[in-house]
Amino acid sequence: MGTERILKFFLWVLATPLCFVSFVLERFAFGAFRSDLEQCLELTEQLGCSVPAAFVDSLILAEDHRNALHPGVDVVAMTRAVWVRLRFGQEQGASTIEQQFVRVVTNRHERTVRRKIREQVLATMLVRRTPKRRIASTYLAVAFYGSGSVGLQGLRQRFGQNLGKVSFPQALGMVAQLKYPRPGRPGKEWNAKLAARVNALHNLGAVTVNKSLRQRLDS
Repeated sequence: MGTERILKFFLWVLATPLCFVSFVLERFAFGAFRSDLEQCLELTEQLGCSVPAAFVDSLILAEDHRNALHPGVDVVAMTRAVWVRLRFGQEQGASTIEQQFVRVVTNRHERTVRRKIREQVLATMLVRRTPKRRIASTYLAVAFYGSGSVGLQGLRQRFGQNLGKVSFPQALGMVAQLKYPRPGRPGKEWNAKLAARVNALHNLGAVTVNKSLRQRLDS
């Protein structure tokens, strides 16, 4: 059994309690919970193929490089975030692409444990119902990239109508703006942060991503 298969096995085993809860709730959900799930699913049906693979691969590298291995929640990232918070008093992101998508669609940003668990439950529900790359593409089609640049319209304003012609490095630079949204008047500080982010992602990709993404990084 390869390293990735072993890691995938443990990620799913560790997430089993949450997956079980989401499986039960999916059958009895009502009200706002059911509405949020249906809204997420409806968007993936409408927009799931609208953003090309170069952007999706860039998103996976930038935001969730274990995306193919976990069931919608990354227990490794969650454990690391808790350790960093306790050890250094610093906040570190642990949200998967699916969780980020749910957050944007539901527009719930309150900093509470209840909101976080709700988000995780909805993320695991989505993974059971929709292919992960379709969720990722939909997220990119509604995400905030900065001032005057939102979702699919923002991508087309930047690159034109044919997003299929955008190279992987170009897509990676745009996806990096999810962490550092473009301000109304970009200055040297923002440009430096974005360049550092892109460089860090290239370095990350060199050691963590699969062969196909490495080939994109080298192109």
